[in-house]
Amino acid sequence: MITRKIEWEEQHIIEHESFLHLYPQKLTDDSNEFYFHEILDLSYKESQRSFGLLYVHTTRGLYPYKVRENPIEFIRMVEERIKGVF
Repeated sequence: MITRKIEWEEQHIIEHESFLHLYPQKLTDDSNEFYFHEILDLSYKESQRSFGLLYVHTTRGLYPYKVRENPIEFIRMVEERIKGVF
């Protein structure tokens, strides 16, 4: 996750490692919980750099996550659980 912060007319870019956790009824990160009925879609965009972007589309907005590996299997697992809710 990347955070940008401006202090004393200087921009600081802070990057820290965070994990998405998949539970039977929700997906979580360090500060958010997404219950499966709130998740509309997940998508992934590859980058020319050493990472890609995983997007979690929810009823509360879009949450981007920088990932090092293609998360296709993770996306499939989440989509299967979302289908089980509806």
